[in-house]
Amino acid sequence: MRNQYNPAANQLQTRSGQFKQRLLKLVLFCGFLILFIYLLASLDSRTASNHKPWHADFTIATFEPDGSFLALPYSYVQQHPLAKTTFLAKNPEGSKQKNDNDTFSYKVVQQTAQQQLIQTSLRTSRSITIATYQATASTVTPIKSTAYAVDQISMAAVLALISVLALQFLYRFLRRRRPYHQQTN
Repeated sequence: MRNQYNPAANQLQTRSGQFKQRLLKLVLFCGFLILFIYLLASLDSRTASNHKPWHADFTIATFEPDGSFLALPYSYVQQHPLAKTTFLAKNPEGSKQKNDNDTFSYKVVQQTAQQQLIQTSLRTSRSITIATYQATASTVTPIKSTAYAVDQISMAAVLALISVLALQFLYRFLRRRRPYHQQTN
């Protein structure tokens, strides 16, 4: 018996191939999106060595004698002396609601007798700011701050879409350049 042309089977194979291509494009887009969000935030990172001003949401923890803490902007702490508080944490980590939608948390990353390396995270509706600083009982020395903002997500989405389209164009270009006899094997 001869093989007969079956349009239904051919159409099913075409749909399966299209589904796989769309799934691959979606996975590539999501991967590029995550990569570009990270890269954009890294490019906007602030450190003492790059001399950029600290992010406005750079927030530090100040501790009361009873162990409770306040989340204060670094700019406020620079301008106002704080009495009856310390920058050294009694507990290794903590978190609290700062406003209705904002969450602040801190974690002691490293500790010696007189100082601590503390990492804080301020989550708002428009960004997540992660700050790292060296604290003593009376001083704070900023080390790094990184902000993941909503506007970075839209820019990362555009870059991810452009990357997927560029890969698709490159794939089609390379397939057309191959000789016909190599395509059928």
